[in-house]
Amino acid sequence: MENSSIEKFNVEKLTTQQEKQLNAIEAFIQDHLYDEGPVAVGVIRGAAGTGKSVILTELFKRLQHGARTQTGPYADTKNVFTVNHPELLKVYQELAAQQPNLKKKDYQRPTSIINQAHKTGQRYDAIVVDEGHLLLSKPEPYIKFYGDNQLSELMKIAKVVIVVFDFEQVMQSKAFWSPALLDRVTASATVQNFELDLQYRVHANQAVLDWLAALGRGELRPLPEDLGAYDLRIYDRAADLYEAIKQRNAEVGLSRVMATSGFKRLGNGDHAVYMDDFCLPWDEYDPQKTPWAERPESINEVGSIYTVQGFDLNYAGVILGPPFKYDKKQQRMWIDTDEVTHREIYKKSPHLQKAGEIAQMQSDVMLHAASILMTRGIEGLYLTAADDELRQALTTLQADWKRKNASMDEKI
Repeated sequence: MENSSIEKFNVEKLTTQQEKQLNAIEAFIQDHLYDEGPVAVGVIRGAAGTGKSVILTELFKRLQHGARTQTGPYADTKNVFTVNHPELLKVYQELAAQQPNLKKKDYQRPTSIINQAHKTGQRYDAIVVDEGHLLLSKPEPYIKFYGDNQLSELMKIAKVVIVVFDFEQVMQSKAFWSPALLDRVTASATVQNFELDLQYRVHANQAVLDWLAALGRGELRPLPEDLGAYDLRIYDRAADLYEAIKQRNAEVGLSRVMATSGFKRLGNGDHAVYMDDFCLPWDEYDPQKTPWAERPESINEVGSIYTVQGFDLNYAGVILGPPFKYDKKQQRMWIDTDEVTHREIYKKSPHLQKAGEIAQMQSDVMLHAASILMTRGIEGLYLTAADDELRQALTTLQADWKRKNASMDEKI
């Protein structure tokens, strides 16, 4: 069970810091559950791996325990949990089947909650929202969402909304969020921010975490002198990276290869990720209840943000797709947005009108995707790039690190 997403979300004991943070969130909820003021919105801010889902899981268990046992400050309350991510929703619904006082219907997609409320007049005491940065910020008739944005609609039907936001995980224009937009949407609410800043997923020292964060912004820095216990490797060939990930998966499990957008379909129409001797099918949405990364057969596929965002892996193999280029003059990674194949992420947004803003968003969401994938691995990251110049720049960083460390070893 140590490789189960449920076990990683539903931990036996919170850390002292997490318990302190959760107590503050509960105090906020209890302060506003029964007042006559405007809707109260608690915004939990934290980067990838800071334990947001762990805290939300424990918070909702406490809410529903009080509601269903008729005890404590949450007695007789009606609450619901929502996440706009089908793979994460599977995990939460499976969790509900294993826990007392939780039911599968407690966990729903936001559009379902909103439309049902419009139809029946349903209202909630507390709505808990994971991955709030995935909430739609524009109408989307295809999935029968007709409001301006999903957060404002959820605020209309709740006394308290607790929502997670990480603006570095905004992935597409139809769910575009910025601090300014969030402030406008919540302007009529009583708002309190809760900051999560400790890294719980990636077992790396601060120098490695800083290096990963810099690469997620396009900066190619020299590798940290001390990598600690974190297994950071850069590969010239995706086929070699895949062999290493398969070996790790055989040893400890939950190790997978992932890639960003940018690989054109094969001649037969199949969607695959390919370079050098490597070619595997891209993951596709599958309605089965087991999350993609936990299916044994997914070792023979390539994952994406749509199947791994919000999840932990033991070892992450990441292929930066063709849109990720290298600027030799600036010594930076940049995005050629013309090579992005998943054009859905670039739909028009009412919140982006100026050409410069649109161009910045188009670049940012791809960098966000890379950063999300590169921070999935608890114990290690194996990295390569489809673009020849970028791959050479990355492998040069590793070669320089090896030469420097070999020189230091000789002096010792």
